[in-house]
Amino acid sequence: MSKATQKIIIKVGTNTLSLKDSLKGINTEVVQRLTNTIGKLKSLGHEVILVTSGAVALGVKKLNLKTKPKTISGKQAVAAIGQALLMQTYEKYFSKYNISIAQILLTRDGFSQRESYINARETILELLKLKVLPIINENDTVASEEIRFGDNDMLSAMVADLVSADKLIILTDEEGLYDSNPKTNKKAKLISKVEKITPEIEQMACGIGSEFSWWNAL
Repeated sequence: MSKATQKIIIKVGTNTLSLKDSLKGINTEVVQRLTNTIGKLKSLGHEVILVTSGAVALGVKKLNLKTKPKTISGKQAVAAIGQALLMQTYEKYFSKYNISIAQILLTRDGFSQRESYINARETILELLKLKVLPIINENDTVASEEIRFGDNDMLSAMVADLVSADKLIILTDEEGLYDSNPKTNKKAKLISKVEKITPEIEQMACGIGSEFSWWNAL
């Protein structure tokens, strides 16, 4: 890879992908803009990896459920249904740019097992050599609460380290980092730049952003 091109991880969450009512599924306008941007990056020679959420929202919509399942098996079943639909959606839009895609489902324990870690890394790097777009999500159908990443922000960070990425871009529907939750505190202040992660910065984390954001809220 030349100095002008980079290995870029893009993470998009359910709250960004979803329609205003998450139970209605995925916002295809957002998917269109996302695929257009990734298409442009790849045309410039950049290697791109997409870390995505959205499977649960699509699974809930497909089954016409009024609420999300409460049991672990119910959550995993909905995720399994939605994951297939999610990949169908991405295939539809990326094919317009002649971009081949590949699905990779990871679990946290795979990062702690050397053989699995190496296999995941080599598979992703080989896909990039083939000009294929790896689309990564957590394997919700087998992951227990004890071995989950927590959310795909953590997964994307670990994938960035796994493949020695040059950039990790996390898409969000918020303006940035606030000193408290702006949805509950109208006086919350936007922090424009974080130079260093300190205990004070870590304390600003205050839970899930939406009902679809974390496993415990699925």
